Amino acid sequence: MFTKRPRRPEPDPDAWGGDSSDDGGRSGPARMGVGAQVYVLDSDEDAATPFPYGPTGIVVRAGGSAWQGVSAIGGSARTWWVEFDSPQIDRDGDGPVSQAQVAERWLRLAPLA
Repeated sequence: MFTKRPRRPEPDPDAWGGDSSDDGGRSGPARMGVGAQVYVLDSDEDAATPFPYGPTGIVVRAGGSAWQGVSAIGGSARTWWVEFDSPQIDRDGDGPVSQAQVAERWLRLAPLA
């Protein structure tokens, strides 16, 4: 009835080239959070993205949750406030805006430069 969980492989290096280890030797993958350098998926990657030109920026604070369509499991998704590197115009032509609340599903950690 009960089975043993398989061991997890070693985590990949985080977005800054380290292994996200703390002093206790525990490690984990890079995660989205305040201070993370991110980019928003552009319209080539996801046609529904709120910012079609794929802006980059920094997460400045947690945005809570936002209601999604009825097809979303649980009905809500985590969002983050992103401060863009340059002002952006959204999918509807509104803006320019220097910050916006963006659903985590459209954000990716920026690769190392």
